[in-house]
Amino acid sequence: MNKDKLKFAAKILIGVLLVYWVLNSKMVDFAALHSILVNPLNLLIAFAFLLSSVILCSLRWFFLARVQGLSLSYKDFFSLTMIGSFFNTFMPGAVGGDLIKAWYIAGKEPSRRTNAVLSVFIDRGIGLAVILLYSGITLMFYSEWIADRPQLKLIALSLWAFTFACFVFMILFFLPFVWELPLFIAILDRFKKYPKVAQIIEAFILYRHHRKTIFASVLLSAASVLGLNLLYMVQGKALGIEMTPAQYFFIVPIALTVSAIPLLPGGIGTGQVAFFTLFLWMGIPNPNQTGPTLCTLVQVYTILFNCLGAVFYFRYKRHPIGEDKKKVLIKNIPYPAA
Repeated sequence: MNKDKLKFAAKILIGVLLVYWVLNSKMVDFAALHSILVNPLNLLIAFAFLLSSVILCSLRWFFLARVQGLSLSYKDFFSLTMIGSFFNTFMPGAVGGDLIKAWYIAGKEPSRRTNAVLSVFIDRGIGLAVILLYSGITLMFYSEWIADRPQLKLIALSLWAFTFACFVFMILFFLPFVWELPLFIAILDRFKKYPKVAQIIEAFILYRHHRKTIFASVLLSAASVLGLNLLYMVQGKALGIEMTPAQYFFIVPIALTVSAIPLLPGGIGTGQVAFFTLFLWMGIPNPNQTGPTLCTLVQVYTILFNCLGAVFYFRYKRHPIGEDKKKVLIKNIPYPAA
């Protein structure tokens, strides 16, 4: 058995052990789950929030891809996002769908394969960064939370360091003189000796001239994360959980990030443990049930919603887009100017 198979087996084993621990510890209140899940209004509300997140994330990816000269329509990006969500339900972690999206868009744009794949990971990077920024900025306004909670101090320092690094990176990335520094030019020239790396760097640098596109992408990400926080707040209220909006804005983004660890599909197991731990550290009443139950409730709704992606999966084709259609799309579909 090779190393890759051993790693995969180890991840599955850890994930299964986490699920066993969650179930054996009776962390999930299945009676409360059942009473809420059978309510059709609650299902529609959850689907509305999840659909709005897909719409916003598809638009973000669409804007970022336009910078790379890709010519797919917004409808294509919405379809690919739904397909990615569908595969997230069956692939370990919460980012497996990105690999599927990269495979599809590379097939649709074979002449700009590097640019197409890069747009997927730039999109994911901005989305993940904004998720963590939510928690970091929330802690700046509620720093008293960590005064008597030493467990949160390391998280707080890490989030603040990440927030600071993001702002510094953004400032330096858009400053023209940085790219003219001899040392920086020498570093880039060294990497550009490798053709594939050179293609990635050149594609990445394109975003320097599209500040408004990046800003629009950040705003779309912020709106999407806000919607997800509201989804958890609505479901938390239905479960009778007593939490403030600020506590949701801190806990949910971190728990979602932990859920992306590729152990079991959909973040099952890791999500429950993350919510339990954060609820415990934040002093939420009855954390051993409220956190994992809330997590499980949203996971069930998410899995049900993601299964709608199967419709797009069976209908969508990976064939390259025609040249005539490319010209029409590039001419008629705008994106935020620089």
